[in-house]
Amino acid sequence: MLDFRVSSFKHGLVNNLEAQSIPDGAASDVLSWLTLGDRIALRRGSRVIGDEVAGTGRVSGIHTAFKANGTEVYYRARGKKVEYTLNATDGPWTELGSDILGTAADGEDVFFTNYSTNAGAQMFFSSPNSSLFKVMVANPGSYTDLYDSSKNFKGLIRAYQNRLWLWARTSDKTGVYGSYIDTAAYTTVTAEAAASGDGATKTFAGTLAFKGGDAKRTCFAVTLTDGTETFTDDYNGVLTGSLGGTGTINYTSGAYSITFNTAPIVGVNNITATYQWENSNTNGITDFTKSGTRTAGQGFVFRQDEGGSPMMNVLPIGDTMFCLHEHRSWALTLTATDTNASNDIFRENIGIPSPRAAIATSAGIFFMNCADPANPLFQKLAPSGASGNIAPSTVTESVDFSDHVFDDCCFEEWGNYILFSGRQSDQSVNNRLFAFNKNWSSIDPLDYYVSCLTIADGTLIAGESISNNVITLFSGFDDSDSLINNYWIGNYSDLSRPGNLKKVKKLWLEGLIQTAQSYDVYIEQDNGGFSLIGTVSGTGSYVDTTQSVLVGTHTIGSKEVGGGPSSSQVEAFPYVCPISVRLDKFMRRKIKLEAKGIGYVSVSAITDHDIRVHEAKLPRKYR
Repeated sequence: MLDFRVSSFKHGLVNNLEAQSIPDGAASDVLSWLTLGDRIALRRGSRVIGDEVAGTGRVSGIHTAFKANGTEVYYRARGKKVEYTLNATDGPWTELGSDILGTAADGEDVFFTNYSTNAGAQMFFSSPNSSLFKVMVANPGSYTDLYDSSKNFKGLIRAYQNRLWLWARTSDKTGVYGSYIDTAAYTTVTAEAAASGDGATKTFAGTLAFKGGDAKRTCFAVTLTDGTETFTDDYNGVLTGSLGGTGTINYTSGAYSITFNTAPIVGVNNITATYQWENSNTNGITDFTKSGTRTAGQGFVFRQDEGGSPMMNVLPIGDTMFCLHEHRSWALTLTATDTNASNDIFRENIGIPSPRAAIATSAGIFFMNCADPANPLFQKLAPSGASGNIAPSTVTESVDFSDHVFDDCCFEEWGNYILFSGRQSDQSVNNRLFAFNKNWSSIDPLDYYVSCLTIADGTLIAGESISNNVITLFSGFDDSDSLINNYWIGNYSDLSRPGNLKKVKKLWLEGLIQTAQSYDVYIEQDNGGFSLIGTVSGTGSYVDTTQSVLVGTHTIGSKEVGGGPSSSQVEAFPYVCPISVRLDKFMRRKIKLEAKGIGYVSVSAITDHDIRVHEAKLPRKYR
């Protein structure tokens, strides 16, 4: 009795070869099943974060900022709005200002970037037609508009090397700009009069005076005292009294509130404040100016005009910034004193189609090379060979992306995965998220609608390409109470018996399943179309419900299957399902799986059982 067993699933999608030429365990076509080496598993679901925003739209930016104590704050841009939440599970979203991006920037890509110094944990954001904004993350609902045409610009931004890099200006699409290297130009205010005690009042509120000198200033390192109790700033917006008093400080507005343990004694201005302030536009990270004869550390602009291809993104490898244009790329390296830089064309045939179509990682820059739009390539820039020179390489040759468009592509790194979005060529918005597994070098297409991505406390969240909502990905087992659109189609296998016709009596399928889940099993023989041969059900007698396995509700990244606290785990059960195969003799066969319910399911082995080998001749249809 002959069997043929497949229990290794490391290849993912392989569609650049005919189905009979790809290895067993690979998918000739697949949607929403993940390659996990020893199994394939249906992807997890998705959930809207906060109240759902009705109607169509597109999230144009999403970002994770950090307070000084590591607490995460999440921001999204949609239309004219920027909103934030402290809870990436339930929301709610609170608007920052009111339509602060403005009409000219309505819906365009917004870039956010983090920056943390002695002046506090900060986050900056901008777009080509919005202003340039600063948020002291300890006070996530307050912002400073830093745009000053005599000091800086509007565009896409990245904080790197203690300065701000900016590109994609509406009036200059090919220049790359840099700000001052931050000089920490701080001003100290000592014993500023804050309030007067009356011997009875314990709580005092007011506003520090620094903002009156310039609305673009922010403060930090705040202390207030009555000479008996001193309140100290923890850089997270909290003032703690030395005798147990409590208080808060807003670093953007200077508004404070303190409650003493004991009411301060009667006295005029006997409560004082000492603090520091900075204006980032003065020799700081948003000051792009330079003197007539530029000196080290001042602002700069480098021209990359040749060919006129607009710059999309600026990403670092070591000390070199790779400036990726739409149809070519440049390498810009600053010297230690940034007065003798090299600014050279790197490659003519490397270009990305959208600002987020690349990401810098410890392994290099991953990007979608669409310099030839008819032949998109998933590639990487990284040191190569003994010389260590930076060179491009194609990450995987297994997938043909020519039937996809990446004009709104975004990238993110999450655990063992590089994820990037695109759309089928007959669609108008992104409808595919590709998961590249760095362990197996495999790619799995998923049916998420994604315009931008970020990581929230280890969880992957996405701005949608079809709405103004942010969703948690790989969460639960359905898409907001809808079934997950899915299928997995294997190769055309000859069961390691090429040239012979054969029949199979049984197909054995093994894995884990939840009771509410099921999947249909189809076979196609010699291009004859798929026939349904059976269904694997979570309530079948072949499911061993006495041996449960805990399965994490998240799939990949930092929260693996079987990992995480018990509260985030569910039970699945092992199964071995035999299905009778009542089909004619064949030379090659292809298997299709399609999940039909809600719940976890994996397939760890597929066995053709009791193979009957016949004569070496063509199938009847070809004779």
